[in-house]
Amino acid sequence: MSAIKWLTSLSVILALFVVGSIGVFAETQPLEPMTKIEVQMNDDYFNPKEIMIPQGKPFVLVLKNNGVKEHTFTVEKLGIDYEVKPKQIKIVTVGPKTPGTYELICRYHSKEGMTGQVIVK
Repeated sequence: MSAIKWLTSLSVILALFVVGSIGVFAETQPLEPMTKIEVQMNDDYFNPKEIMIPQGKPFVLVLKNNGVKEHTFTVEKLGIDYEVKPKQIKIVTVGPKTPGTYELICRYHSKEGMTGQVIVK
C-alpha cells in the first residue's frame, strides 16, 4: 500500500471517529431542567391568580383541581385550554412565544370570579 493511500485511509478513519465521538458527547450532555409552575384550582378561584411564565421556553404546568367542581385552565389568546376533573392533577408542557399579559379563565366559572392573569416575559 502506498503512503498516500495509507494516509488517506487513516484520515477517513480519524474523521469518522471524531464525528462519532461528537454524537456521543452531544447525547450525554445534561438537558436544561424545565421550569415547573403549579396552579391550584379551587372552587371558583386560581392560586396563584397571577402566573409569570418564560417566553419561548417550554415549561411544565401542574394543574391541581382541589375543588369538587370540574375546572378549566384557559388562556384563549395563547391557545391553552385544559380541563381538570375534581381532585385530579393534569401535567402539561407549554411554551408561549409571544410576550404580554393574557386573561386566564375557567370556562365554567369565570362569572363566579375564577379568573386571573398569565404574564409571558
